[in-house]
Amino acid sequence: MSKTICNNARSSYLLFLLSLFLTFPVIADSNANNKSFLDAVKSDYQKFYSSQRFIRAGFVFAAAGVVANTNLDQDIQDQYQNNIRSVGTDDFSKIAKDFGEGKYLITLSLVTALSSHYLETNNQRSAVGRWGQSTLRAYLVGGPATLLTQQLTGASRPAETSDNSKWNPFADSNGVSGHAFIGAVPFLTMARMNNDNTFVKYLLYTASTFTALSRVNDNSHYFSQAVLGWYLAYEATDSVFETNSQSKANSVAFQPFIGSDSFGLAMNIKW
Repeated sequence: MSKTICNNARSSYLLFLLSLFLTFPVIADSNANNKSFLDAVKSDYQKFYSSQRFIRAGFVFAAAGVVANTNLDQDIQDQYQNNIRSVGTDDFSKIAKDFGEGKYLITLSLVTALSSHYLETNNQRSAVGRWGQSTLRAYLVGGPATLLTQQLTGASRPAETSDNSKWNPFADSNGVSGHAFIGAVPFLTMARMNNDNTFVKYLLYTASTFTALSRVNDNSHYFSQAVLGWYLAYEATDSVFETNSQSKANSVAFQPFIGSDSFGLAMNIKW
């Protein structure tokens, strides 16, 4: 079962990359007046793999490793399954889990990213288009890291093998929850787009954890695995918005003008 799920995840991601390749000319064209899509993704990777982020990730993975390689993960799992899980949490998880399905959310991000080409107003991308492109870029930058760390940790699902949550590189591929990663990115992106509304922002941050919680509820992932999936989504999204903020802060725009006795180009520089 684990290998089948892992293969499905890889297939979904490869299909995503193929779809992106086929539609890239449209996405790139929609960014003609801003940082190109390819340049933005390149910058996202530079931000994601910065030394500061590596150090932070090291601390998070070290803490998760302690939980995974001791009895803590199993204790948390037992407590949740015996004392918290109910028909109500199961019903909630059925909905939350769907937000972590790559075939739905990756496709949605791709479609909405493409929509920015058709929904521009005065050369400005729509909110839907901006959400789609930022979400798509977060999947691109964080997806490979998620797949890699799933293999490097090599942990199993609850009750799947005798190793359970313990890390055993390349023995299995469930040490990081892919559903938690996929399901968190869309809400984290919306949260960052609503920085001026504190209530909405933190409501969306809370919603970003629901898919991760559903994996623990369904006994499909341990707590540490769900946390790591959410964490990689956070770092990927943060990298994207770090790129976005720099793009806005440092930009050059040209606008034609025609006067009664002159014409030319006006240059507007922001830094």
